[in-house]
Amino acid sequence: MQSLQESLAGTGPITEVGFDGEDMEEAHLAEAEFRGCRFYACVFDHCSFRESIIEDCHFCEGETGTQWRYCDLSQAEFRRCNLSLNTMVGSKAYLTAFSDCAAAGIQLDLETQRKARTQILAGGVSFRKCKLQYAAFSAADFRESVFEGCDLRDANLSSCNLAQASFRGSSLHNIDFSGSTLDHADLSHASFDALDLSAMASFHAAVVTRDQHEAILASLGILTAD
Repeated sequence: MQSLQESLAGTGPITEVGFDGEDMEEAHLAEAEFRGCRFYACVFDHCSFRESIIEDCHFCEGETGTQWRYCDLSQAEFRRCNLSLNTMVGSKAYLTAFSDCAAAGIQLDLETQRKARTQILAGGVSFRKCKLQYAAFSAADFRESVFEGCDLRDANLSSCNLAQASFRGSSLHNIDFSGSTLDHADLSHASFDALDLSAMASFHAAVVTRDQHEAILASLGILTAD
């Protein structure tokens, strides 16, 4: 089996290659392209995937997911990847995009805003049409992030800053927003049985649609009469 380091020595996209037990530290994988690759029990430590394109790749085998420790995933694009049971610890995800990915049970400790000297540039992370059941997000700043058309059932987003984030069209059944700020967040067309508004830190000017009114009132213990 070809090693990842050997594959990176070539030119062009890395396609249809399997990597087993790779333990990469401080590897420079920025702007690399991976297509149809499989990663078995791999660990990436302080590696840079900045602006990489990763398509149709599997980072999970059975009950074992890939570990990403303090990696730079800024502006990388993950498309149609299996990231279930992966762990991302202390990793940068400024303008990182995930689309059509399977990521059930993923654990995410992400830095989604960019720091420039004394300023913080809002950017956020983007999840579109991703399966994020039981995903656990560490408390972080997710301002202006996108979670659209996603399955977020039983996900944990407690104590997060979700101001101006979009959950448009997502499934939010049994999601944990306790202690989180959802000011100006877009919850339109999202599905949920109820939302525990009292457990949130704030939800000022959050956007909802008329079809959600009854479930929201039920969350407050208010029943709608015919």
